[in-house]
Amino acid sequence: MSFQFDQNLQQQVDQFLGDVDDFITNKNGSAVEKLIGLLGSEEKSIQYNSMAMLAFANQAPNNKDVSRENGLLKIFLDYCHPSKIITVLPMVKNASMGLMFLANHSDVNKQAIADLNGIDTIFELLRDLLVMIKSPPEDVKKEDIVSTLSQTLNLVIILASLQGNREKMGTVANFLVLNSLLSYENPSSLDLQLQIQEKALSATNNICIHKENKENCRVAGVVESVFKLFYSTKPSIQDGALRMIYNMTIVDASREAIRRCKGLETLVSMLKDQPEAVSLLSLKALSNMFVDRQTIEYSVNNQDAILVPIYNVFPPAYGQGCSDNLLDQVLTVVQNLVSEENLIENVARSGIITKIVPAVKGMPLTNTTHQSILVKASCILSGLITIEEVQQAAVENGLITLLVEMIQLPSAEVRRECARALANATPYYDDVRAEIGKQGGVKLCVELLLQSDKELVKQAARSLVNLARNTHNEEALFESKGLEHSIRLINLPEKDLKMLGTKLLVNLSLNEAARIAFCQKGGLSIVTTLLVSQDPELQLQGTKIATNLAISGRNRKIMNEQAPELIPSLKALASSAVADIKLQSEVALNNLSFPYEQSYEGLDQMEDAMPIFMQSQYERDDEDEEDDDEEADARKRQEEEEIRIAAEKEVEERKRIMQEEVKRIEERRRQEQEKRVQEEQARKQREEEAEKLRKAQEEMEKLRIEEEAKEKAEQERKRIEEQKEKERLEQERIKLLDEQQKQKEAEESKRREAEAKAQEEERVRKQKEEEERIRKQKEEEERIKKEKEAEAERLRLEEEERLKKEREVEEARMRALEEEQLRKMEAEIKQREEDIRRQKIEEEERRKREEQERKLKDQQDKASQESARLAQEASRAQKRTHIVQEIMQVEVNYVKNLLLIVRKFLQPLNQIATSKRPVVTAERIAQIFSTIENIQNHNAIFSDGLTSRIKRWLADNKKDHLIIGDIFQKIGGFMNDYSKYINNYNNSIKLYNETRKANPQFAAFIKKVESDPELNDKELENLLITPVQQLPRYIMLVQDLIRNTSEDHPDFKPLTEALEKIKHITTIINEKKRDAEDAFAMLQIHQTLHGKVPNNFVAPHRKFIREGAIHFGSSSGSFKDKEPIVFLFNDMVMMTIKHPNRPNEYKYRYSTFLTPSTTIEDLPSVNNGFIIKSGQWWSFSCPTPKDKENWVEAIKKSLANLPKEALKAQTPSKK
Repeated sequence: MSFQFDQNLQQQVDQFLGDVDDFITNKNGSAVEKLIGLLGSEEKSIQYNSMAMLAFANQAPNNKDVSRENGLLKIFLDYCHPSKIITVLPMVKNASMGLMFLANHSDVNKQAIADLNGIDTIFELLRDLLVMIKSPPEDVKKEDIVSTLSQTLNLVIILASLQGNREKMGTVANFLVLNSLLSYENPSSLDLQLQIQEKALSATNNICIHKENKENCRVAGVVESVFKLFYSTKPSIQDGALRMIYNMTIVDASREAIRRCKGLETLVSMLKDQPEAVSLLSLKALSNMFVDRQTIEYSVNNQDAILVPIYNVFPPAYGQGCSDNLLDQVLTVVQNLVSEENLIENVARSGIITKIVPAVKGMPLTNTTHQSILVKASCILSGLITIEEVQQAAVENGLITLLVEMIQLPSAEVRRECARALANATPYYDDVRAEIGKQGGVKLCVELLLQSDKELVKQAARSLVNLARNTHNEEALFESKGLEHSIRLINLPEKDLKMLGTKLLVNLSLNEAARIAFCQKGGLSIVTTLLVSQDPELQLQGTKIATNLAISGRNRKIMNEQAPELIPSLKALASSAVADIKLQSEVALNNLSFPYEQSYEGLDQMEDAMPIFMQSQYERDDEDEEDDDEEADARKRQEEEEIRIAAEKEVEERKRIMQEEVKRIEERRRQEQEKRVQEEQARKQREEEAEKLRKAQEEMEKLRIEEEAKEKAEQERKRIEEQKEKERLEQERIKLLDEQQKQKEAEESKRREAEAKAQEEERVRKQKEEEERIRKQKEEEERIKKEKEAEAERLRLEEEERLKKEREVEEARMRALEEEQLRKMEAEIKQREEDIRRQKIEEEERRKREEQERKLKDQQDKASQESARLAQEASRAQKRTHIVQEIMQVEVNYVKNLLLIVRKFLQPLNQIATSKRPVVTAERIAQIFSTIENIQNHNAIFSDGLTSRIKRWLADNKKDHLIIGDIFQKIGGFMNDYSKYINNYNNSIKLYNETRKANPQFAAFIKKVESDPELNDKELENLLITPVQQLPRYIMLVQDLIRNTSEDHPDFKPLTEALEKIKHITTIINEKKRDAEDAFAMLQIHQTLHGKVPNNFVAPHRKFIREGAIHFGSSSGSFKDKEPIVFLFNDMVMMTIKHPNRPNEYKYRYSTFLTPSTTIEDLPSVNNGFIIKSGQWWSFSCPTPKDKENWVEAIKKSLANLPKEALKAQTPSKK
């Protein structure tokens, strides 16, 4: 195929070739060959015209292949070499134009240029052209430089359209060239600057299409230069820069570079007062940025600069000031923002919820954009609502209303995410569950259970499991056929749905009507199936369902009499290797063993009649009340007895308070000591860290100096290389000059070299002087900095010492004040005890007088006495009925309080403890609430049995005697859980108060739950004491019932036995509590002792009696030790001194054991002294006579009550 010229160009070529025919050597060649030959002509004008015609000839696409075959690509590339731009720049301009035409017509030509190493040549040309355009030579036209540079950039853009070329072009060196072009500034010719920047940006964008090139682009510093173009006055450059950054954000390292150069802030600035297309592209770039944790963390830490402007894109309400596309894209940004689990809590606190809710509320679902917006919004809300603070505010900020609204939309994906959000919103706070129930959320979730989408069903079931923990929702779920739905879920093959069905059934079975309906509808077969399942999780849920079902007496009747496989299955699980299954099975079996009535027919009608009956009885009491003297006397005696008992209890309570105050003081002192130790450790740690930091700073400074030296050496090396390159180019230019000018130019060159050398030497000398000055200045600054740090450290140590002394003085004052308060309290208690003894004597004398008067009256009127006896028996029967009613009401209220603790506090906290951001640990929850859940289960059954028995008696019109003593005897089965709870109560309340003070989230949770109207202003701390008060309350009520029950009544003996059993249980629990407190006191003392403490010091039988600051010594009365402290135990006296360096701790000195042969005698030679004669004699000196009296009395009391272990021969331990 021959080379073709268009008609106009052909005429010009023919005329040109005719004019220069004398210079043509290849007369028979084609026009192209002749033009190529003329390129070597000595006449520059011929060269220029030949190159121009060859270049313009390639404008025609039909020459793309023949030009390559004729070697024009190589010829053009040879003339594009940087060495040509000084001598023949017009040739370079036309050669670059020819390459541009050829590359634009054919991918083969693009590849051929790359194969000829043309890419490196072109970028070298660009580098030199940029240098030239900044400082144009005098003999070169600037227009030629600009034109050549523009065409070369166009060539780069065209070559970068081929994938293989992009891979070769993406070197760091090439990006450095492009970065220089992007940074080009020419204030005097702004159009030129914008033209160069626009083309360089387009070339960079094309090259960066290849993903691997983005890293080299970042290394070359292109990112920083592109961001500067965001502020260009040319919109196309702004758009190109934004697209460039958008492409770069898919690479991790580029995102890091963007953060470093404040690129996030720049992208955010493009969201305001910009066309929608620009804002959309900026949001897309931001969306890519937020895929990594570092960007999210950076944004959260700079909320005002980054997050707030993004949030401002949201409209104040749907349809106001924000298009759907923009809203969809900003939601994509936020969706990525909340994807980092560890930072989602910080994002939630940034106010995003208050932006999303109004922006999407009321949005219809009419197109795919709406679908996308609603799906993203529901996903975001589903993640954010896992945060506790969001849950707490979910009702107030309308989030719950929005979710309930969106869950009704006709989109399975939206409903699925909304159901997930409702499930995430409801594990902890009852007010959230209640609000969802009020807005019909329970019914909506029940309807979702019928959908075919398994994931949607799963999320709806999760929501219902949590919603059912609210009393009103529980009833609504039951009314919405929640039982049937839970059974249907259990029968599904998917394990997760089956498990959710069992959990839903567990929560529903807490409802009285639901659990009775479940058993009556044959649901026990499902429970049995769960119990015999091979899956331990299903077995555990089955045992929980059985436990809840057995709370109702009528269910216990059905489960014991009509489900023969149920109890054997539970017994088999009672030996399970899984601890939870074993424990829950035992609880279920224990519930099933509780008594139940033989018939429950007619009891349902008694529900409404019970309150009327109780009220009518009290009304009749008021109407039939008579002024009976004997009954009045009995009441008076009872009141006086109650006053006396109350006084004794008051004294005991004061003693208990004083003991607790002593313990509190000891605990505070221990905590203060621990705090001081921690402060000392922290101080040492700070000093060590400061020293490490100082050394690290020194190392960093050394490294910085070395790095600066390396950089300077590298700069010097580059400068020398550049100088050599300039010299080489200069020499080539010199060779081309005429021979006549050679000598003159050589001399001029030498002169210039000499001047340049002298200037260089002067520059090096000044540079060295400046470096030496900077080094000395830095050394001086470092010296001043070290002196300031030393002075600051000295001042800090002085301040710490001053604060330490002030704290010690304050502690001494507080100890003195506390001891004075304790002495006053002891005096008040003793005075109160004396008053009670005196009142007791007076009361006894008065009772004797009244007894004598009563006997005289009885002898005078036996008929009246008999009448009074009959009236008393009638009154007793009536009182017995009232007491029974009171017992039932007390128990019902008690169970309600226990249920509040479990459902409102314990269960939500346990749920929170399993979350990724627990408010408090599961261990701390167990320590605070102890066995309260087991107690609630026990008393729920006890209350049901008691209520059913009384209802049965009323339903039979009081035909037979009412017997409830056998039910009270079952309280013995509760002893273990009550014992654990009461023993742990003091520690529980202490931990509760400590946690509430130290943990704001826990305190906020408690405060929020306590404000629930269902609690009726009850506080958790007051609720937690109810189990402690319940056993004494049982004793009081049963005693009252026995007093009003005749001995021949069938219930008298069972009640008496029940009373003895409850008293016995209470005694055992109190003893265990005292033993636990004694053991704890021994361990506390042991932890404060240092030295050779006897190995058997902490023994089960040993109990702490008292301690005091009394002097001790040998029998001679010599007291050498300073600051002595003596401890008295029930079989031992230990002598210590205060530790010199550790407050509230002691150094062990001596000890002597108390045995039956030990005696104690007065020691007149010593002030307030006495002597203990045991295996070794020890003398003691007390501060006051009163102290001596108290110590001697306490030691004698210990000798009189020595434990069995002390009866063995013991040898005293010596120092």
